[in-house]
Order: sequence, then C-alpha cells, then structure tokens
Amino acid sequence: MVYVLGINEILHDTAVALLDENKVIALMEEERLTRIKQISGFLLGGGAPKMSIDWCLETYGLRDSDIDAVGISFDVNFLQVLKMLYDTIWQSILKTPLGLTMRNRFTEKDVGMELLNAAIPSYLFSRRNFLKELRTRFKRVFFFNHHLCHAASAFHVSGFDDAGIIVADGLSEDTPTSLWHGHDSKLRAIRKYPSFQSLGKIYRTVSGVLGFFNFEVGKTMGLSAYGEYDTRFEDILEIKDGDYRVNLLALRKLAKYARRGNDPIDQVHKNIAATLQELLERAGCELAKAVHKETGCKNICLAGGVALNCPMNRRILDLPFVENIFIQPGAMDMGSSLGAAVLALEKLGYDFEEEMRHCFYGNEYINEGIEPALKGMIYEKRDDVVSIAARALARNKIIGWFQGRMEFGPRALGTRSILASPATPDMKDRVNVVKTRALWRPLAPSVLEEDLPDWFEDPFPSPFMTLNFRFKDGMGDKVPSVRHVDGSARVQTIAKDLPGRYRELIAKFKELTGIPMVLNTSFNEKGDPIVCYPKDAVKSFLNTDMDFLFIGDFVVAKSREALDRLLEQD
Repeated sequence: MVYVLGINEILHDTAVALLDENKVIALMEEERLTRIKQISGFLLGGGAPKMSIDWCLETYGLRDSDIDAVGISFDVNFLQVLKMLYDTIWQSILKTPLGLTMRNRFTEKDVGMELLNAAIPSYLFSRRNFLKELRTRFKRVFFFNHHLCHAASAFHVSGFDDAGIIVADGLSEDTPTSLWHGHDSKLRAIRKYPSFQSLGKIYRTVSGVLGFFNFEVGKTMGLSAYGEYDTRFEDILEIKDGDYRVNLLALRKLAKYARRGNDPIDQVHKNIAATLQELLERAGCELAKAVHKETGCKNICLAGGVALNCPMNRRILDLPFVENIFIQPGAMDMGSSLGAAVLALEKLGYDFEEEMRHCFYGNEYINEGIEPALKGMIYEKRDDVVSIAARALARNKIIGWFQGRMEFGPRALGTRSILASPATPDMKDRVNVVKTRALWRPLAPSVLEEDLPDWFEDPFPSPFMTLNFRFKDGMGDKVPSVRHVDGSARVQTIAKDLPGRYRELIAKFKELTGIPMVLNTSFNEKGDPIVCYPKDAVKSFLNTDMDFLFIGDFVVAKSREALDRLLEQD
C-alpha cells in the first residue's frame, strides 16, 4: 500500500491530508487539535501542523517509514516571501484611513501587520528547520504551487472527467486568481492574475472597512442582503467580458466609510456590502464564462477561500452553459493539503480520482472514550438517542450534536453541530444568542435531498453547504429561522447514502413535524474552533444556553428534571 501526506503550513488554516493510492483516509485541521481558531502557519508567526501529522500516523498505525511521499502546498522562495509581504501590507494600507498609524493597525488583528512582524524570521529559521525535519523523517518531500494544489483539491475529488476550474483566494506565490482545465486526471493552467487583482483581498479589505476582522468575510456576505446596490461604490471592481479588474484607487476611497469598534452598522455599510457582493458575483460569472470559452466544459469546480461565497456559486451554477458545479468543502487553505497529497501521488505515478460525497474524515469517539468526559454531568445512555434528539428538536429545544467522525472544512455538516427547529420564528435569535453572534446573521438548514424540490427553486445537490437557494412561494414562511431576509437560504442537502446518524435524525424530525430540515450551525463558542474532543463539547454545552447534548449514545442535560421530561414519551 502506498501512503502520502499533504501539508498546508505556510499561511493560515494549517492542515494535513492522509491518502493512499485509492482513497482519502484522513483530513485534519490543526486548529481542531490545538483549539486555536484559524491557527497560523510560518509566515504569520505560527508553525507547522505537527499535531495533525502525529494524529494521522498514530490513528492509522503508520510509521514514518510507511509514508512514501509528502506534498507541501506552497513552493515559495525568499523573494516570493518578500513580494507576498509587500502585497499584504499594501492591502492593509488600503483599508486604513490616512490618520491611522502603523501602531494602530497592529492592535486591530490585521493580517498584514502579523505578516510584517513574523514572515522573514519564521521563513528563514522555523520553516527551514521544519522542512529539514520532514526530509529526515520521510522518504520524499515534494513542493507544489499553491493554486495548483487548490485546483487539484477540487478537480480530483469532483467525480468529473472534464471540468473548468476557478481558484480564487487572497494570495499565493504568484497569483490570487487562476483558471484551469482538468481533463483525464491532468491539470492545465489557462490564466493567472497578478497579485493586485485579488478577489479575496478586495472582499477582505472591504470587510475591514465594514469593521469585520480577517476571517469574518462571511459577515459581509450575510450583511449584503440588507443593503442595496449603490453606484457610488461600483468602480471598486470593473467587470469586463470574461474578465475583471480591481480599482485600487477607488478601493482606497472607501476608507472614509470605515466602521470601527462598536460603531453602528449604518445603511451605507449595508449598501457597500451589497455592492461588493453583486460585483463579486458578476466577476465569478465572467471567470466561468472565460473558462468555458477556453475549454468547452459544462462542469465547473471552484476552490480557494472565495469559493465559500454561496450566492456567487449559485449564480455561476445558474449560467446557461453550466450543468454541474463542485466546491470542495475545505475550499480555504486547509483544502490545499488535500491537493498537495493528490499531486504527491501523481509524482509517484498514481492518478488519484475519488468522488467526495462527504467530508467526515476527522476523529471520532466510541462511548468508552466519551463517558469519562461526562463525569459529574446529568446523563443517561440510551439506544434510541436519535429518536430522543428528534423529540427534543420538535419541542423547540436547542441541542448539541456530537456524533461520528468530525467534518473537514469551516462549516459544520452534521457531526459537530448545534441544531434546532427551523419552524420556530424566534429560533434564529435564540441560536445566535447561544453562539454570541449578531442577531441579523442568517443560519442555515440541512435538508433531506429528496425533499429539496418541494421547498426550493431550481434544486441541485449541495452536500457541503456551498450554494444558496431561494424558497418557493410560501415555503419560507414555514421555516422562518432559516429564511434570510432576501428569501434565500444557504442549504446543505442530505443524501440517502450519507454516513452517520444525521440523516436519520432529520427523517425522524420530519415524522414528528412534517418539516424535512433542521437548523444547523457549528458546534463551538465564539472564538473557538468547532469542537473536536468530548471535553470540548461538554465545555461548550455548559457555557451556553443549549438545552441538551447528544454525544455518542448519551443524552446529557443540565437538570435531572429536564432530562426526565425529555425521556418521557409523548
């Protein structure tokens, strides 16, 4: 058996993939194990995903000598590091009013300032030592272009033989946006954009103007539905036929609207978000048009952080020449570890193709590993835990759901989730309070795939919660807590062959309520990664207003009375 590791270790979302020549074995994000959200790589003052490497080897009983190759998801030299440093500092300056000093920007968790502080010493010393260690431990170490890794991470698990690929993120060694053609297991670059033409940076920069930090661009996406397209801001991104151009001067002028600290979100901020979102969607469609013109492909793959923008993805899918779309669930930099592993296999002479139908490749716990974490808690072990959980949801309780193998990627997809009934009008606010989120932020439904056509327009599989859908007339009124203000929802579809207990839970909830979906958000407290260990689930349960925790075969409550009432049959 041939085994390879793929490693993302240089910027953010450090992660490791373990593959053999036929299948994905494990995908692990370092943040889940260290409990440091969005943990930094070397160029941001952090380090390598060593805990993830060790977890992959120990979990599957592998020794260093069993690993035939390691793929690294960046192929960068010192001059490129300096250029990345310059590009990111410039992005930082763009969103900063003229009067704000360099010192102020250090205090605002600005990624440009972190890079300035850490990049060169980390690259010259810490990373060099880590790579030396890798070469000592493992047989071969290969380095791959970052966007090539992103493209491979999407295409080789899409199930497509032929596809156009769009990669869009903040930065890499040489490009922030690239177009590719995937055909017969081979990838060919079509177009690469210069560093100052970054869709990821413009979205992050404008998000900074709106008062959101580096990894809070999802707030901008949600806020956009509350605003209107404003022509005053449309020149920040020029849309052309099959192309786009970022206008740095127009972007710089947005600094006058900068929102700081606890400033209120005014209508102008909502309109800036709406305008940015519309422009991004148009740019995405033009890139899809360009890649289709070059390749003739009707299948589209997307990767990079921008690929998590659900309204953009939906708009691309709705283009007349697009028949199928695939977005890898770990579209951000954690997913580049998967691409690096695939490319390492290719270096060894293997063509890796496996359709990714789920992303449950993390750790899992049996009851014997869970029960010690419940010491001192009020709980019972039950063989009908799924039915009890469905009953709790039908009674408008908010539950923590910790079952099976952990998901890969930034979105909880039914194994480490906080769940609630979508039919209760105030449930969105209640869950946002549990998560310490702004009340205006939308929450997503997980929907039985076969019921999707009854509820949503233009149904299409969305197993990784990467597409927006509009409710059919009147249907959104039945589930107000997952209907966004614009009448849409960011949907996860639940296929009949999805492993684990999640589908069974939603089916039982449907039996009780007639609603074939549940409200689903990530199981974590504000500032923490998605829960990984049983003790994390217990901590979050105790620190928030969740009503019950369902972990393995255990039902956990905060009072004996509440547990007894739940266990009573209707």
